[in-house]
Amino acid sequence: MRAASLFLLFSVFWALSSIGGPFPIYVTVVMHTEDPPTNPDFTRDRDTYILWRDALVEFAELLHRYGAAFDYQCEWTFPAAAVMFDRGDVVENTAGLNVLEYLHDVLGVSIDPHSHERIYNYADVAELIRRAGVEPSQVVGGFLYWPPDNRQGWEKFREPLRGRKFPDTTWTGRILWGAATAGHKGPDLFASGVWRPKDRYHFITHDPESPLIYIGSYRRTTMRAGGLFELVELAERGELDPEGMYTVSIFVAHGVVARGGREFLERFAARVLDPIRDLEEKGLVRWATLPEIARIWIEEYGERPTIYIPADQRDLIRSLFPEG
Repeated sequence: MRAASLFLLFSVFWALSSIGGPFPIYVTVVMHTEDPPTNPDFTRDRDTYILWRDALVEFAELLHRYGAAFDYQCEWTFPAAAVMFDRGDVVENTAGLNVLEYLHDVLGVSIDPHSHERIYNYADVAELIRRAGVEPSQVVGGFLYWPPDNRQGWEKFREPLRGRKFPDTTWTGRILWGAATAGHKGPDLFASGVWRPKDRYHFITHDPESPLIYIGSYRRTTMRAGGLFELVELAERGELDPEGMYTVSIFVAHGVVARGGREFLERFAARVLDPIRDLEEKGLVRWATLPEIARIWIEEYGERPTIYIPADQRDLIRSLFPEG
């Protein structure tokens, strides 16, 4: 019996060590609920809010059953509506809690502020999340990184940010995610990995003195698991640094879930969650929220930077952001 157990352990070790790539790859699901006009103003439409709320709950519960990590990044209207409408029979499917409390306290979801800063800035959204009974994470859930001198200016997150609508409150962001361009019409960054960006002109240069951590999302595509399967293949072929920490975010828009219903959930489970479960069982993938990834990078990787830009974007990004 002992010999058989030793043989099994040796076989598992040999199988994993012979893969020839850096594992595990860290993955989370990221959802955005946008502000108007992209998404409805939920504070003015209770019925629509409840429909979108219940779709979010079903999606989060599906992820929870698979043990998947989930970062929910919401604009101001959704937490504001939760404070207004989550009472009575509305909260029967969330154990008597408002939807953000249920996601965070029961399902282990990271609740990250997200803001286009048209009306409410990041500190304001964080305050609305607090008013819904949840302490927001320190994740900046999407920001403009190109052109470097844009209206948002991500370097402001190096210091505590004061609210615009709620000037008596502050919020401190420590983790950047979702380096993008206005309207996603420019070179959104598809890098995988974790590092501390030096400044707005040298975003892909690691600066150990920077207070902000960037976590790469890679492709972010929904039904292709954010490019995870592609990254696993690259790792298996030995094309990635075996000491690097690689990251993937599977982006899912709230509206897609709300409109897709049961059919979307079934397709997402079959095409994304089931294949990832197989990879997870082989030790190739590890689910982790963005705050968990940041902690693992600090505690287990010693803050060793990894900046992997896919080959089809590498020359462009390096031309925009010279290293140094």
